[in-house]
Order: sequence, then C-alpha cells, then structure tokens
Amino acid sequence: MDSLAASPVAVTLPLLRWGPPDASRHALLLHGLTSAGACWWQLADDLAAAGWAVTAPDLRGHGLAPRTRRYDIAGFAADVLALTPEHTGSPEHTTVPRPWDLVVGHSLGGLIATAAVDTAPGWAARLLLIDPVITIAGGADDLVHALTDELRAEPDTLLRDHPLWHPEDVSLKVQAAARTSPYVVESVLRQNIPWSYETALARSTCPVTVLAADPHHDPSFTAEEGRRIEETKADFHWSVVEGAGHSIQRDAPAAVSAAALTE
Repeated sequence: MDSLAASPVAVTLPLLRWGPPDASRHALLLHGLTSAGACWWQLADDLAAAGWAVTAPDLRGHGLAPRTRRYDIAGFAADVLALTPEHTGSPEHTTVPRPWDLVVGHSLGGLIATAAVDTAPGWAARLLLIDPVITIAGGADDLVHALTDELRAEPDTLLRDHPLWHPEDVSLKVQAAARTSPYVVESVLRQNIPWSYETALARSTCPVTVLAADPHHDPSFTAEEGRRIEETKADFHWSVVEGAGHSIQRDAPAAVSAAALTE
C-alpha cells in the first residue's frame, strides 16, 4: 500500500514558548520550509510583551522535530491539529476544547494552517498568513534545486542578500537550514506538487489576513489570488508589504506584529 494513501499519523513536535502560560490569548506560529520555530523570535517577543501566550513548534523534518517518510500536507496538518492551548503537544487529543486565538503561518506554514482549518474549522479563531504558498503548479525540479541550495547558505551571503534582516535572523536561519536535510526538502515538494489550496482558503470559516511580499520581490501569494479570494470570502483581507521579500517577518517584523496585534 502507498504510505501516503493511509490516514496521517501525527508526530509529537518540540515546542518553544513565550509569555505567560495562563494568558487569556494564545497564538501558534508555524514556520516555513527550511526554517524552525526559533525563527519567530521577534513576533513571539512582541506578542508575549502584549500579554499573549505564544507557542512555536519545529515542524516535522525541521529543527529538533521527528523525521518521517511522510511529508505530505495532511501529515503536517495532523501534527499541528494535535496542538491546542490546553493540551499542547499531545497527539491523542483529537477534539479541540478551545481554538487558538491566532495562528500565524509563513510560506509552507501558511499552507499548513490553511489545510488544518479546512480539516478542523474550530481549531483557530483567526489566521494570519505571511506570503503563503497556496498554489504550486508544474514540476518540482526547480524548487528542489533552489531550496536545496538554501540549505548551504552562509551568514555573509544571507546578510548581503537580505540587508533588512536582523543579525539574529541570519544566525537562526543558518542554524535551521543546517538542521533540514535535502531529503526533507525534496520530499515536501515531490509529495505535494502540484498543490492548490486557494479554494480551501476561500471557504475557511475564520477570518483570514494575508500579508504578501512586494511584487518586485517574487511573492508567493499573488494579487490574482488575493482578488479572487476576496470576491468570495467576506472576512478575508490581504495587503502587500512594500519592500519586503518572501520572509516578511524578517524584512518587516513591525508590519507582521502590527497585523498580529490588530483585532
């Protein structure tokens, strides 16, 4: 039997936490491909300072999370659906006693958040998606090569290519990339391409905000996608962060924090 045809089995994700655990508001932050939970440090710090309890996992195959043969979106979604403010990190909890007040997802993390809410509509009260990759058509070869090269990035190169990044962002990205293998990158892409989650995002039952990269910086979330979704989803809002590339939380952290803290 094809292992991807079976129902996904969640793995237990390692977690980083900021802020008071007894806070009245809880946020879950989902990183992108070749990244890790620690890379959310700026947004997590801002949310914690505002009184939020913040949780950021390493997704399967990343950071210190378990490795597996399965890297399809259903598997990633199963992992994060096991996380709730009350029972964080326990895969056996299949019911959701209360939703996350906010789930933030960057790139692949935005896609995972979209798929999770599509599977369990009560899991999140609000989504904030940072240049999410909700559509990829065609083959995986070019993306595999580009993202595999990213695993070998040097600090000086990253800082040169991303002058808006804080030095800590550079350090954490290098560390995260070093803990992600070419096998994980290739498996994520080849097990899921082509993917199309625009319809899933449009039918989500919670409010969704998307921050898209500047059109001059090759955004993953396009204006065409934004216009189509806002035609059918009333509580959907999207905007472009001028001057920011794909990693908006690194290029323009204040814009991401402002969006997260806007009710």
